[in-house]
Amino acid sequence: MPAPEETISKEAVASQEMPRAIVMLRLILVVVGRKLSRNPNTYSSVLGLLWSLVSFKWNVGMPSLVKYSIKIISDAGLGMAMFSLGLFMALQPRIIVCGKKKAAMAMTIRFICGPIVMSTASVAVGMRGVRLRAAIVQAALSQGIVPFVFAREYGLHPDIMSTGVIFGMLVSLPVTLLYYIFIGLGG
Repeated sequence: MPAPEETISKEAVASQEMPRAIVMLRLILVVVGRKLSRNPNTYSSVLGLLWSLVSFKWNVGMPSLVKYSIKIISDAGLGMAMFSLGLFMALQPRIIVCGKKKAAMAMTIRFICGPIVMSTASVAVGMRGVRLRAAIVQAALSQGIVPFVFAREYGLHPDIMSTGVIFGMLVSLPVTLLYYIFIGLGG
């Protein structure tokens, strides 16, 4: 016979209902808004857009000190992202961190569903011919390292993203060549 505490806790869990969809949506939007408001990329994107508008409207050049400082930071960013990925992978017990099944699913989504979505969206906006085929081939390229950085920062499956980046680089060359040949860009 279960203890009275177990019966009470099971009844409490069973009596709890999920909040309405609008409440959940509002909660998600609040959490996303808070995270975006704390992300330096949000501020830099807004500042970059504002500078671009000012620069083109009044033909104002960026001061060289600011221009070269931004260049140094951007050049260092990719190296730091690669270092972060390497450190993350080195600390993992296995080379395929997320497991073979999830890795295969991630590769399938990346290299099959990605080009399908790209071709659908491209046709929907009226893209045809060589540009459409080039967009499909570009969708078959490996993913960048920046999504891993964001996944790690926000704790959103960095194991899957790291596996996707590492194995995506290995798989992307033959897959991209197959797409290139299959859709007729190669000849």
